[in-house]
Amino acid sequence: MKLRKLICILGLGTVLMLAAACGGKKTSQDQQTQDSTVVQEDTEEQENENTDAAAEENASQEDSAEEAASSVPARIYGTITEVGEDTITVDNQSDVSSSGEIILTIDPENTILVDAQTGLPMTLADIEKGSFEAYLGPAMTMSLPPQTTPYVVVANIPEDGAAPQYAVAAGDLVQEDGFYTLEATDGRTYTIPEDVEISPFRTRNIVTLADLTAGRAALIWLDENETAVKIVLLEGVPGENASQAAGTEEKNAGAAETDAQTEPLQE
Repeated sequence: MKLRKLICILGLGTVLMLAAACGGKKTSQDQQTQDSTVVQEDTEEQENENTDAAAEENASQEDSAEEAASSVPARIYGTITEVGEDTITVDNQSDVSSSGEIILTIDPENTILVDAQTGLPMTLADIEKGSFEAYLGPAMTMSLPPQTTPYVVVANIPEDGAAPQYAVAAGDLVQEDGFYTLEATDGRTYTIPEDVEISPFRTRNIVTLADLTAGRAALIWLDENETAVKIVLLEGVPGENASQAAGTEEKNAGAAETDAQTEPLQE
């Protein structure tokens, strides 16, 4: 009888030991599975973060490219059909912007009117009907005909002549073999001889090619070989005066509003 009890006790102990072992093994497996799941989740989270970062970088690059492209003035050409007190009506014959009739609103502070033959400034009274080229600002009305304020208008273009090209330097000039190379913000490249004729616009200042630095705007006349023969340097970049004025006006308005809010009450 005692032997039977002893055997039962030993058998029960063995069963308990086996159960504990199985339970420990299962717990270990569960822990390993949980650890594996955590590692997998961390890996997936890191991959998602890398993907998001790459997407944001690509989006930023695309936005920068679009912003750069949008900052380059659209060049149109055609015929001037009417000149008013502060407008020029033209027939746009290019495939850029709105084709057909466009009204160019002239802003004396921000629109450059230049004679294609002399490079001298013009007034609306000097402009006659005939060929023109213009570089437009970013905004155009949805009216018919559409209206816009141009940065530059080149008029009095001779029938057998060419208009100067408006360019903003993307960087400083690069010199090589007696010539300079100018890369413009619109992606075009100009070849400029060392002895090119260069003059300022609306001033009598003495200027040289050393003044044609990054961000400087210019009008460039080219010969049949696409080499610059004449350059007129502009003061600043057309259109920036309006942007700066708008920014200053907005800043002053904000300052006035702040002053009004902080002004002590009078008893």
